[in-house]
Amino acid sequence: MSSAISPRSARSDAGIDRRSLMAGAAAGLLAAGLPAEAAADTPPELAQLIARVTEGAVPERARIRLEIPALAENGNSVDTRIVVDSPMTPADHVRWIHLIAEKNPFPDMARFHLGPRAGRAEVATTLRIAQSQKVVALASLSDGRFVMTDADIVVTLSACIDGG
Repeated sequence: MSSAISPRSARSDAGIDRRSLMAGAAAGLLAAGLPAEAAADTPPELAQLIARVTEGAVPERARIRLEIPALAENGNSVDTRIVVDSPMTPADHVRWIHLIAEKNPFPDMARFHLGPRAGRAEVATTLRIAQSQKVVALASLSDGRFVMTDADIVVTLSACIDGG
């Protein structure tokens, strides 16, 4: 067994050493940062918009995918694609897909009406995004349920700054 070079570098049996304390503090800071990001789930204003669109029903977070870039250099033109997992039969189909951007001057950005004859529950469009924010895709299903997903987007050149 090797011995310590100096008595100060020897392991202390009396408690936590400085290295363990620093590692624990770093892990604590990292853990404290993760829940903050997860807690930023749905801001209250956005929850109100969702409740207004769903007429109070709580949407399920499943069966819908929102493809939007995490970083957009120009908010005037953001390519977006929404896909809902649905067989699109007369008994089980998507009635509409709604897009919400909480910080846009007009948060209700778009509503696409679909039906079983659409064949696929998929929409692709180009959006104007005012600033960095959370974008929500919400779909109404033929059985009366709602599904939703959201994505955060960082916009470097904002659009809609003139209120339009």
